[in-house]
Amino acid sequence: MRATGIIVEYNPLHNGHLYHLQEARKQTNADIIIAIMSGSFVQRGEPAIVSKELRTKWALEAGCDLVFELPVRFAVQQADIFASAAIELLKDLKTNALFFGSENGDATKFRIVAKLAASPLFEEALRRMLTEKKLSYGEAYTETLTSFTNELDVTKPNNILGLHYALANEKQEAGLKLYSLKRTNNYHATNAHSNDFASATALRKLLLENNLPAIKTKVPGFVYTSLENYQTPLLSFSSAYPYLRYRLLSDRNESLTVINSVTEGIENRLRRAAFEETAEDFLRATTTKRYSTSRVRRTAMQILLQFQKKDQPENHLRLLGMTKQGQAYLSTIKKELSLPLVSTPSKASQELIQYDIQASRLYHLLEGNTAQLDAPFSARPLLYF
Repeated sequence: MRATGIIVEYNPLHNGHLYHLQEARKQTNADIIIAIMSGSFVQRGEPAIVSKELRTKWALEAGCDLVFELPVRFAVQQADIFASAAIELLKDLKTNALFFGSENGDATKFRIVAKLAASPLFEEALRRMLTEKKLSYGEAYTETLTSFTNELDVTKPNNILGLHYALANEKQEAGLKLYSLKRTNNYHATNAHSNDFASATALRKLLLENNLPAIKTKVPGFVYTSLENYQTPLLSFSSAYPYLRYRLLSDRNESLTVINSVTEGIENRLRRAAFEETAEDFLRATTTKRYSTSRVRRTAMQILLQFQKKDQPENHLRLLGMTKQGQAYLSTIKKELSLPLVSTPSKASQELIQYDIQASRLYHLLEGNTAQLDAPFSARPLLYF
């Protein structure tokens, strides 16, 4: 069977995602669609707006055959780490192709630029840029790459992710054939468009404003119905801010400096900003040219989840859901997998999944669902037959 991979968050799943998924199956002639999905917390550095269980259900209803969670230790990271871990999972799952959205839409460009970015010459230039200029990693990467080539506009967020997918595919010799679908709207747009497509950012804004009717034409019917019936609070960075304030105002500096992304004295800026009453004011007080808002949010979540620098997390295949066809495919490759396959957390190495369990527990606390704190241990994959 021919398997195509997609890397998603579905935060929430909307019409653009559904179109992307349908095109992935059609353009790659796929028998199986494998989704690698961020779990309780997403790459932009905040809790997902709804649970990973509901988003898994959406993915299966939309047409995915297998849904695996990208372990949280890799999901809440900058683009290169996020992409590398996702590609490693797809490679281990014997995936034939990767289908991703981008502002460019030309997969050939991504392959060309990835070969350039993998060169020792580029990597040395990037190190110099980070040393000589006070830039964030993302800004330094963009500036360095722009000095080498104008083949790809890496100021665009999905182009950046696409490039890192292509780069990870190159470095890992994953052998994935790359396909890219040109995006028709702005990833960061905060207003829903008049047509049937809107960004996830715009939809989250409407949902958090309790304006559910405004998204009705922008999402598949099954998503809208489930949101109508969703009884749990919708989450955002603001939901986590009280917990973060407590940590920043009560922890000693040495407790913060051991955290993965806490470097260059950013802990001092974060601690000062924790006196701000709202999450919005906190982000305004911490965001600078060097520290982007996404960097600050990711660092904040890593503090809450205790991502320590000394840890060496192992990638693994946490199965969230499958169709009957997906189950059949997994059975054919199961003995060839190199990475640990986790279908029931209670049977897995607790060291392997400790961060994912912590993330699920924190997510339930943010929901106010304290009765479910042990649920992550007994959770089994969702079957969509």
